[in-house]
Amino acid sequence: MQAPRPRQVLREFNILIEGIGNVGISNKVELPDIEFLTIERDGAMAKEEVIPLLKTMVTKITLSEYNTYAYTAASKQFGSSPVFYVKGSLIQGDETLSLLATIIGKVKKFQNPLPERGKNVEQALEIATSAYSLELGGVRVIDIDVDNLICEIDGVDLFQELRNHIL
Repeated sequence: MQAPRPRQVLREFNILIEGIGNVGISNKVELPDIEFLTIERDGAMAKEEVIPLLKTMVTKITLSEYNTYAYTAASKQFGSSPVFYVKGSLIQGDETLSLLATIIGKVKKFQNPLPERGKNVEQALEIATSAYSLELGGVRVIDIDVDNLICEIDGVDLFQELRNHIL
């Protein structure tokens, strides 16, 4: 009988906004969900069909300070989108694994709530994500670029045939 695998734990992470790191103030990150469109097929036995088209992706980043680079990212509403990097270290038993998520998109919600006296400051960004890649241990497992019709998951480009047909 094989022993159960040890849990995988995020040891630490850093958020870089436009290449500038924020070690120690990176509070929370919600990477985009990859969710495909679905339709329900009617008939004697209804069935939900998955359509290989992506729903809108959103990334949420929370910092524990009012950060100048976050303001800069929020101001880029025209032209090129800001780039955000999440670099982390995962540990599982005696093994460590690097994590790198790259997010490109426009800030659609920017929160600077004034905390209660004596409480920690938080600054939150909600990003309409147009490109997202995820590398684990240096291996790219997700590469999505909405503008260029790329959706590669575990080395399989789901939109290759679509691009061949329309481009």
